[in-house]
Amino acid sequence: QCSGFFRAHPHMQQVPYPNTAMSARLVQREGNHILYIYKIEAKVGTIRMVSHVGMVHPMYCSGVGKAIMATLPDEEVKKIWNESIIEKKTDKTITDFSQMQEVLDEVRQNGYALDDEENEKGVRCIAACLHGYQKEVKYAFSISGPTSRMTRERVKELAVDVKKVQEELSRELGYYKS
Repeated sequence: QCSGFFRAHPHMQQVPYPNTAMSARLVQREGNHILYIYKIEAKVGTIRMVSHVGMVHPMYCSGVGKAIMATLPDEEVKKIWNESIIEKKTDKTITDFSQMQEVLDEVRQNGYALDDEENEKGVRCIAACLHGYQKEVKYAFSISGPTSRMTRERVKELAVDVKKVQEELSRELGYYKS
């Protein structure tokens, strides 16, 4: 399985961030949390984000977590919410379940999730889950960067690339039948 993540590297590098202040991450679901399993750091000066390989993080306040949660039945989302310690990490962290449901509906419509400074002030993240023929969605990836470089307009542009990489990664890591 680990070799699969190394196969993900060229696909994750495609998102137009190599010469920008953006980083990429791959996570897997671990119960009600996500586990960071692979990371590509930005090549140029940027703010350092706290996530690192091996870090376990709640799903409710991350783009990758919301991407995975959006694929789950409402009952499971409610269970994850109720079993999580919901705390305000920034002034933008979603701490109201009905608001989270609305956000997850948007994720389903858009095909990607957004972390808009909900986990770290000054950091915006676009995320998508790996999908395919498997019933359970277990993996998601994201690109993150400072809000100064990931403006709302730029997010819309990058979302197109994220969806393309989502499909390619899903195929590369065996989530689509050939």
